[in-house]
Amino acid sequence: MPAAVRTPESESLDVVLVGSFNPAIFHPQWFLRQELVGENEADEAKVKMVSSQITDVQFGGVRAVCVTDRLTLSTPNVAFTEKIHDLATAILRLLPHTPVRACGINPQVHYRVQTVAYWHKIGNTLAPKNVIWNDLFPEPGMQSLTIKAPRGGVFPGETNVTVGPSDRCKPGFFVHANTHYDVPKASQHMGGASGVRDFILAEWNKACEQARRVADQIFQKIKTE
Repeated sequence: MPAAVRTPESESLDVVLVGSFNPAIFHPQWFLRQELVGENEADEAKVKMVSSQITDVQFGGVRAVCVTDRLTLSTPNVAFTEKIHDLATAILRLLPHTPVRACGINPQVHYRVQTVAYWHKIGNTLAPKNVIWNDLFPEPGMQSLTIKAPRGGVFPGETNVTVGPSDRCKPGFFVHANTHYDVPKASQHMGGASGVRDFILAEWNKACEQARRVADQIFQKIKTE
């Protein structure tokens, strides 16, 4: 019997745009006027707050939170992944003069494992305790492990991956992957929005699969016996 279920127990996604924003414009009716959502979605939207300092609204499975220096589009249901893609790229197209400095595409997956022994094996393999920690503390355990890797290509940046115990399924673990892109300084005030839009269009599929890709390697390389 396999020690782990390869299908995620839960899977979420968010996209973060970093720059200078006017939170007050991101009312559901603005999205409706720009034909980014339908009338029903706009009418049924949950508006927690809309102001010049912060906007927090939910519509059609997506939550939009905007403060003056960042806009986050998120969903706890990856069935709405493409909707986030379409909203992010449309916002950048509609607001081309908005200064945008950076972008992160951030999937997260939670996996349940069938035995506590296998759960410990994953933690002990990723963060060995017998080299340092067993001599310092009783019963040390991995809380989280973050790996950072540079990324080249047309949109250079970095990939940050965090693995840790899941708080949603026990025993289980989560993988959070951040595909990060910094707009070149010369383009941040003019052309940053366009550059980030191109980044999302080019890197979307790979970035959205990054957390699953890491989890697959964990299951393949760390055997149950």
